[in-house]
Amino acid sequence: MVAFVSLEYVKRRLRIDHTDDDEVLTDLIESSTDVVINHLKSAADAYLDSGGDVPSGVEVPAAIKTATTMLVGYLYRDPDQDPEKAFGEGELPGPVVVILRPLRDPALA
Repeated sequence: MVAFVSLEYVKRRLRIDHTDDDEVLTDLIESSTDVVINHLKSAADAYLDSGGDVPSGVEVPAAIKTATTMLVGYLYRDPDQDPEKAFGEGELPGPVVVILRPLRDPALA
């Protein structure tokens, strides 16, 4: 499983203090990490090994951890819909894009 953030990190940041949804959160972390990797394109390679995992000892930038956690939060809070219209069709929420934009490879945008 590729994950830019741990379950404990997400639960602390989203202020979740129970274990009832740990399996759901773990799935959302993996999915959100995949979405962030796809958005960053080749810029994500700096944080992944040849197998596509985050190697031990690699420090993931705070911006990537924050964006991944925000995306988990959006999906956790409203799993079936987008009542705030934060997502355009085929797009990420604006705040996530703003955080990741400086890290993204502009040649592949």
